[in-house]
Amino acid sequence: MTRLTLVRAADDGEHLIVATDDGEQFELELTDDLRRTVALTRARAQSPAADDEPSRPTMSPKEIQQRIRSGLNARELSELTGEPVEGLERYEAPVLAERAYIADLARGTRIGRDSGAPVLADLVTDRLAGRGVDPEAVEWDAWREPEEPWKVAADYRVDGRNVRALWEFDHTARAVTAQDDESRWLTETELLDVPIPKRHLSAVKPVADDAPLDQSRPLMPVAADATGDEPHEPSATELLLEDLHERRGTRESIDAEDLEDDDDEQFEGFGPAQRAREAEVGFAAERPSGQSMPHPAGSARRAQRAADDDVASGEPETPPRGTPEPKPARRGRSSVPSWDEIVFGAKHD
Repeated sequence: MTRLTLVRAADDGEHLIVATDDGEQFELELTDDLRRTVALTRARAQSPAADDEPSRPTMSPKEIQQRIRSGLNARELSELTGEPVEGLERYEAPVLAERAYIADLARGTRIGRDSGAPVLADLVTDRLAGRGVDPEAVEWDAWREPEEPWKVAADYRVDGRNVRALWEFDHTARAVTAQDDESRWLTETELLDVPIPKRHLSAVKPVADDAPLDQSRPLMPVAADATGDEPHEPSATELLLEDLHERRGTRESIDAEDLEDDDDEQFEGFGPAQRAREAEVGFAAERPSGQSMPHPAGSARRAQRAADDDVASGEPETPPRGTPEPKPARRGRSSVPSWDEIVFGAKHD
């Protein structure tokens, strides 16, 4: 089949001049059928459905908008999914407008509960001005994942590097919460306008316990170990008490012969008072020869001692009257001095 190409319309307006590839020209009459065919072809060529048909995405509109709401744009989503970007852009505009609205809402949120508290945008602008950041160069954006709160970010450059500050935004309560160090430095109202300090660990100070042991807590007595190998060493106080106890509780033994000698040389009263007392009671006539009246002050003590000594020696309490038996020779031990020797310093005859 020969291919014809339109050259021009004829001068009468009822025909068309067409030509072949060889240059041979023909005249074609414009009939009503030809006119209707040309008009229908032109309408199909201008129809949007014809343009969208080959680029229709396979994802649903809801899924596309959900992905764009999570922080992507049409071009980034096209690169991830392989969908034609032309088909994704049709659903991008409404979601981008929603994200911009949330970002503007967060920028106008007051940081603090006071009525005069600064809004987020003014506070960020003031803080970044101290670091030489142009407020017009700060780019704000907002996004959210399904079933998650909105995230708001401010992107800018500091010293040639890209920096992002991130907040969490509750659009119903109109509250922002810092999510990183950069956002905390930008929105903490009590911080000074200084670079972000680095975190560091501080040494824990030792606990000083200079209080004496007896003041810190009461001491409990420790029970002595009965089976211990080391013997108990008595203290000086215990030794002193034991020595006093031994001296007080032990009676010195007395020789029986010394007691006999002491009985033979009993102390006789002396002085006018003694003679007057003897004459009054009549003891002088009744007292046997060679015996004297014991002193009242020492009679009870001496009588007790004599009785104890008689029991120890086996002799009767009262010697028989009669001729006294000769006494055995004294031992080399000296007798107990009599009361006269103690008082007068001379031996009694």
